[in-house]
Amino acid sequence: SCSSSNLRSLKLAKCSQVSDTGLIEALVKLPFLEELEVSYFSFLRESTKVVCESSPSLKTLKLNRVADRRPGNKSDDDALAIAQTMHGLHNLQLFGNTLKDAGLNAILDSCPNLEHLDLRQCFNVNIVGDLEKRCSERIKVLR
Repeated sequence: SCSSSNLRSLKLAKCSQVSDTGLIEALVKLPFLEELEVSYFSFLRESTKVVCESSPSLKTLKLNRVADRRPGNKSDDDALAIAQTMHGLHNLQLFGNTLKDAGLNAILDSCPNLEHLDLRQCFNVNIVGDLEKRCSERIKVLR
């Protein structure tokens, strides 16, 4: 028999009917989850930390948002939540995230196994100089 508690991969895209609380309650019941994709989800930035804390054993996290180019919209909240809780990540996709260089540095500092990093449409990150060197030394696939 198959039990949902043995689930290893969960993908949620455009799930407007799933609340932050519902997602978090589900994640707590999935101790073997290794891959989580949450894309174009109407979830609050504050919930990212709780989601990360609920799934510390993830190897792959895809947290995709609609890219936001508004000038004042820069936040490392998602990146810091990931850096504080998800030290075992191998693959990270933050499509359309508002993280800045400091957030990326925090992820690089805290996720030593990270090999694949997708930062497409992350318009506040400028991967040049030391940050470019760190990524090229550590990350096998950078998009």
